[in-house]
Amino acid sequence: MTPATADPIPLRALNQVGYCQRLYFLEYVDAVMPTNEHVEDGLFEHRRVNDPELENITRKEGDTLKTRSVSLSSEKWGLTGKLDLVEEKDGRVYPVEYKRSTAPNDADGQPSFWENDALQLCGQALLLEEEMDIEIDRGIIYYIGSRERVEVPINEELRAKTALAIQRIREISERPTPPEPLPPELRHRCPGCSLVTICQPEETLYQIGRVPLPTEDRDLPAGLTRVIPQSDEGAVLYLQEQRSHVGKRSEHLVVKKDGREINRIPMAQVRQVVVFGNVQLSTQALETLTYNEIPVMYLTAYGRFIAALQPAPAKNMGLREAQYRRFADPAEALNLSKSVVRAKLTNQRTLLMRSLRSRSDDEAESTRGSDEPAARDLGELLRRLDAIESLDSLLGIEGQGAALYFGEFNRFLKVQPPGRGFEFANRNRRPPRDPVNALLSFAYALLAKDCFSALCVVGFDPYRGFFHTGRHGRPSLALDLMEEFRSVIADSVVLTLINNRTVAPEDFLTWGTACQLTDTGRRKFFQAYEQRKSTQVAHPVYGYRMSYSRMLEVQARMLAGYIRGELPRYSGFIVR
Repeated sequence: MTPATADPIPLRALNQVGYCQRLYFLEYVDAVMPTNEHVEDGLFEHRRVNDPELENITRKEGDTLKTRSVSLSSEKWGLTGKLDLVEEKDGRVYPVEYKRSTAPNDADGQPSFWENDALQLCGQALLLEEEMDIEIDRGIIYYIGSRERVEVPINEELRAKTALAIQRIREISERPTPPEPLPPELRHRCPGCSLVTICQPEETLYQIGRVPLPTEDRDLPAGLTRVIPQSDEGAVLYLQEQRSHVGKRSEHLVVKKDGREINRIPMAQVRQVVVFGNVQLSTQALETLTYNEIPVMYLTAYGRFIAALQPAPAKNMGLREAQYRRFADPAEALNLSKSVVRAKLTNQRTLLMRSLRSRSDDEAESTRGSDEPAARDLGELLRRLDAIESLDSLLGIEGQGAALYFGEFNRFLKVQPPGRGFEFANRNRRPPRDPVNALLSFAYALLAKDCFSALCVVGFDPYRGFFHTGRHGRPSLALDLMEEFRSVIADSVVLTLINNRTVAPEDFLTWGTACQLTDTGRRKFFQAYEQRKSTQVAHPVYGYRMSYSRMLEVQARMLAGYIRGELPRYSGFIVR
């Protein structure tokens, strides 16, 4: 494919590919473009350069003619972009590029330039040469951080490197998977990158066997940087006051009911909004939430997940194409399903053993959790997993495990005073018929919406799964992902609420055979649920700690890496 027939390359892509080829792929092939404080600061510092009132207007400042925001394209080079500034002085024309960072120093301690910045500047010079039919021998980079103008010679060496960068961009754009992360000597570039939590360089290199990863009991080796944040910033805003209205005022969300303000929340403190039932959000509020990439999740008044308003879907079609192709392969679907079921059964067995280990009840003394018959039977099911040859057989194993687990669930509950009504006989739903099942169903609904959101952030189609299949309109992949976390997040919250006597019979409404939480009961549940999601645990593969909330996205990204062929395997989350 020649540059004349290919899509034009943005000038900024030359900088990206010079900085990190993997960064170029994620940003321009997958079209993932989040922002961090460095990106926001760069946009702020460019405010005058990008002023639309100054665009393409030539002004004379002293003895120099200056033209800002000059848009140029070239079929010859296959480049396109906007030049920050073009200066003309003493009969010489040259581009000026603004960078928010600080200029490096050369061996003599004099201000110099970063090579990736020079590649972008050279691309500008090539466009300017073609547009004006002149030869340009230099350009300027103005480093805002150190307020230094650095002259860059547009010589044959830099031109050759720029041509090679253009060729490399074309090659990378044809790849189905991103290049490997930067080598150890360049890994210092990762922490400040806006895509670091998406790229996951340390985790990726560890999985493909390139580097060891630090464990909980030893320091980071030289050159190895842990880049995944331990937890998400911001809180989840739950809106359940029926017939209330949510609007926007300045940088706040304002909740009103019957014309009276009942709550005011700073937008900067919110990372997700969850709406139950008849709660109205104004167009202005929805627009602002979407602009700030804050998802809005809709559930029925009874807690069933129904929809999500997310920012525009991730543009990485390659991931979704790989998802459809590999999930349609019966062997691949079975392999992934085994990983999920293994994690689910293991986590159920762990919770069962922990819950029953200290429960003596009426026995003379407590037994070890592993001595429980249900624990032994769950262990036997795990040993049979490798021999399973069909999804139907695997579903049977998963069903047997659920029967064993919930057969003992009532024993997980502390003995309650008479009349509290927290006895558990069996799992029931649609609708749940008792307080324990009402709590379980509500917990699973919230977990489903969190898994749905994590998958959308990564770029998956949450409706095409590999284990929960055959039913249209069901977020199958979200249900697949949540299987690994049912017991360690949802069930754990339910047990905490009951055993700590946080919820009481008056926190439930019962009519006919149906049971559900009251508004007060839900508020108690939200607090316990978010507290559980903020709990930090060790990742079973990567070894270091992060919150359960962050873990959902990390698992989704691990699945994406495997689906695209970047990682050799997918491992379900197993609590330590």
